[in-house]
Amino acid sequence: MNAREMADPVTSLHDVALSSEPHLLQTDAHTVNALSERVLKTLVLAVCGWSLIEAPLELGVSDAYAGVLALLLSKLVVVGTGLAAVAKARFARETFAFICGASVLAIAPGLPMEFKQSFAIAMISTVECFTKAACVLAFGVVSSRAKQSRRQ
Repeated sequence: MNAREMADPVTSLHDVALSSEPHLLQTDAHTVNALSERVLKTLVLAVCGWSLIEAPLELGVSDAYAGVLALLLSKLVVVGTGLAAVAKARFARETFAFICGASVLAIAPGLPMEFKQSFAIAMISTVECFTKAACVLAFGVVSSRAKQSRRQ
């Protein structure tokens, strides 16, 4: 203990608490950023995985070679963009979020009709919609946190 700490121990502890406070806040922000980053990567991989899982179900609908080629190309675009988003390639996350958002807007309005026709197919579409919507939300959170930490 130095002479100042001995003279006024309460103020000394208060100064220590104040000086370490920004460090704790910065560590907490870093932890939240890392967690949101992991959640986004997990959701991107879940969307890619689900896209591959449902591919055989979509193949059964299409008989023409052009339909099969279009399906394979669409899966390649989704998985390729998703893997690039996980690797943080330039514009990949924005592109993947756009693809997911557009897909949700295309699928969601048809869900009530799908539930009337086939519960199993409707559940597959519902899982796809929720994972893609969660991915878009996670992208929004990660981007806003990144902008916020750049400002600080």
